[in-house]
Amino acid sequence: MSDLKNFENQNQKEQFFHILKNGIRIFIFIGLIIFGTMWLTGIIGSSNHHFACDAENVVKKSKINYFLQDGNYFNGGDFQSQDFVFEGENSLELKSENPFGFGFNYEFLKGNEEVVAWVWRYAEGSWGVNGKIVAAVGGKFWKATEEVLEVKENGWEKIQLKFKIPNFLQNELLNIYCWNPNQSPIYFDDFHIVIQELEDL
Repeated sequence: MSDLKNFENQNQKEQFFHILKNGIRIFIFIGLIIFGTMWLTGIIGSSNHHFACDAENVVKKSKINYFLQDGNYFNGGDFQSQDFVFEGENSLELKSENPFGFGFNYEFLKGNEEVVAWVWRYAEGSWGVNGKIVAAVGGKFWKATEEVLEVKENGWEKIQLKFKIPNFLQNELLNIYCWNPNQSPIYFDDFHIVIQELEDL
């Protein structure tokens, strides 16, 4: 930048500072737009994590079969079934001999998250109400639901579990899974988990 003493007159000096001020204003304005966009999309500030499993892809890891989707592992790969399917070619079949599936672990809770999980469920009889989504944190927290959001003509039901993580569970590990303690089979398909980090009050 030229030495301010080299300006030929006061008018030239004022023009220089006017251009400089406008440049700073434009820079700040663009910065605010970028920051606001990043905030709204979750790049900064609160973040939104979405995990899904469609029961289609089974892989072996440490001698155990898991469902794998988008780089995330869900347990229950041994219970993949083609008997009743909501979408695709496979679903998860659970019964009392193998009551748990689609299990997913989410580490390092902040204690300010809202969790929403949903899955499609099917049974050939009224025992379908026994099929639930469960969330657990060791022996400190347990919550289950069979809240039905939607029912298709073919008998498939969309159930949902929604709750907030208590503050005392900070840094704990959250396990979310589907559960059927009944002897008769219940089928689950298209499992989704959304974990939204809320703003601290």
